[in-house]
Amino acid sequence: MAIANNRHERIIVEIRENLKLRLELLKSQILILVAKVFSDVLTNLLISVCILLAFLFGTVTLGFFFSDLLDSYWIGFSCLTAFYILVALIMLSRNAFVEKLLINFSIRRLLEKHLANEKTQ
Repeated sequence: MAIANNRHERIIVEIRENLKLRLELLKSQILILVAKVFSDVLTNLLISVCILLAFLFGTVTLGFFFSDLLDSYWIGFSCLTAFYILVALIMLSRNAFVEKLLINFSIRRLLEKHLANEKTQ
């Protein structure tokens, strides 16, 4: 009977150690996942800011270019504004298409990253 109790105690100890190890592994995996998500969000934010700044400076440059062509700042920047309003109206009318396009792009990008991470592990 003492041998059976000793065996049960060893099994219980091994189960506890196994659970502790699994918990540590889960904590490590969650930490790695959070770090990856944080770095991905930070990188995307930085890229978005750079693209936004390039777009803004490009818009100002284009406005001055149109102004130079038309010999009037007012007309040049108004033409550019009208163009952006036209683009915005087209985007509003095609909202569902643009939304699907962005969703599919985002999902494809996340899956490619996930599959790349699976291959490296």
